[in-house]
Amino acid sequence: MKQVIRKILEYCLGGVLGVISLHCATTVVLAKTPEVSAIRIGHYRGMTRFVLDINQKIKYRIFTLANPDRVVIDISEVKWNSNYGGAKGTGYINRYRFGLFKHGTSRIVLDVTKPVRVARAFMIKPKRGKSWRFVIDLKRTSKKAFETNVKKPVRHPVKKTIIPNQQQDLRSHRTKKLIVLDPGHGGHDPGNLGGRRYRGFPEKTVVLIVARAIKKALERTGRYRVIMTRNRDVFLKLRARSRIAHARQADLFISIHADSIKNPRIRGATVYTLSEKASDREAAALAARENKSDIIAGMDLDEETDQVQSILIDLVKRETMNLSNSFANDLIPQLRKAVILRTRPHRAAGLIVLKGLDVPSVLLELGYLTNARDARLLMQKQTQRKIANAIVRAADIFFNKTYVAN
Repeated sequence: MKQVIRKILEYCLGGVLGVISLHCATTVVLAKTPEVSAIRIGHYRGMTRFVLDINQKIKYRIFTLANPDRVVIDISEVKWNSNYGGAKGTGYINRYRFGLFKHGTSRIVLDVTKPVRVARAFMIKPKRGKSWRFVIDLKRTSKKAFETNVKKPVRHPVKKTIIPNQQQDLRSHRTKKLIVLDPGHGGHDPGNLGGRRYRGFPEKTVVLIVARAIKKALERTGRYRVIMTRNRDVFLKLRARSRIAHARQADLFISIHADSIKNPRIRGATVYTLSEKASDREAAALAARENKSDIIAGMDLDEETDQVQSILIDLVKRETMNLSNSFANDLIPQLRKAVILRTRPHRAAGLIVLKGLDVPSVLLELGYLTNARDARLLMQKQTQRKIANAIVRAADIFFNKTYVAN
């Protein structure tokens, strides 16, 4: 009987166990970068099986993380034949996400409904016209056993560093203002996924497309140089994003997101600036969601450090916050010409991605992916151009004003 059950489980690859298929490939094409053609999940007699159909053998490493409980699978860098990164699972898997974690490594994160253990993980060689298959079997375990096996970060203590007051001034040598655009989320962190009525692209894709349109519009003027924190579907830690702007002494930092909310009727753009105290409950909730991005996605636990960067003196910090508020106030009237705005469109929250910056910084929520109309409009080129032109006009006003002030 056990052999029969095993055969059935291994044939989970075809549809017996309630398969979830992302994309079916009719042929297997060898390539330098392995390609995943399908992700499938089945549950049978207390075991959940997770399967990748892939055209090459891959290396893999599996570990678990708690609060929330997840199984994290790091594999060789692969190409995904699907753009959707937050699909529903079955059995012990609630949802799963996938994408590029860092160069050479792709990551799959399984959000589990109960404490589990990895009973087996193995590769199946191609046979009978099938591709390679990577298989993981999950079985129920106790909470204590799960937490015992959770991967702990390896800390590398680093002495507290003080940023000197006197450092090389990169800004004075520029002929163009430097703006850093930060498309939120990425890789195995899809961000918001929209509502039931509209299942379009995930947030990570929407904001990357819009950021590219903004970059193009800014550079077309000849007045700005633009750096993107990411220009492809890759995961970046929150601190790494702001560090790019700080290291290059950028003149402006804009983090770009697309929000979600329980009420699907709510729509409109919002501009956030940094404050230790949230301006309202919705701002506090947004900060809590965005600040959890690193935790939910499963950070690179082998590279965590205790390093704390001392951010400048209070005077500079206060000046930066004032300039951030100034840019937000310049941006809102221009955005109003491009998209619908929320009531009280300028809000404040303790957003990690804006912390530790001696650069004027805002977080722009383009709209709500949970609102079907906002979601559709944000993927239209006309809307993207309008948003891009609004940011160009706001940047022109902001820098002309700061030139005069200086």
